[in-house]
Amino acid sequence: MNYYIIISIIAMFVAQFAKVFSKYFIRREWDWTAMFATGGMPSSHTALVTALAVSLGMIEGFGSIYFAITFVFGMVIAHDSMGIRFEAGKHASVLNRIVDDINELLQTKEAQEKKLKDLLGHNPIEVIGGFLLGIIIALLGFYIFY
Repeated sequence: MNYYIIISIIAMFVAQFAKVFSKYFIRREWDWTAMFATGGMPSSHTALVTALAVSLGMIEGFGSIYFAITFVFGMVIAHDSMGIRFEAGKHASVLNRIVDDINELLQTKEAQEKKLKDLLGHNPIEVIGGFLLGIIIALLGFYIFY
């Protein structure tokens, strides 16, 4: 199988698994559903594209077109997760509160069937965490397999 895909997927899975531990340190309770969630520390999307870019850079050269393409792609991913997706998550949180307030004002027992997902994006620290994790996984993969 393709080395670059394997390293990238390993970085993504390690990041998703690490979210369980980061949530534990914040809330002092285990939440295994964090492995399947978007948002949180570290960013698995950033870890995935960083591991790909660094792996390509180390093997093909940091001056190669492959590295340039993945670097730009990675920057778009990181920017999107901190920008649009993070803001959309804040909007979802506000909308959930508005629905709860309306239900309270109308004194209805109707609960919102399904709340909007409000943890969609990342703050800059979470993206940096994914970035660092992606570099570490790429370096480990390179030194183990090459």
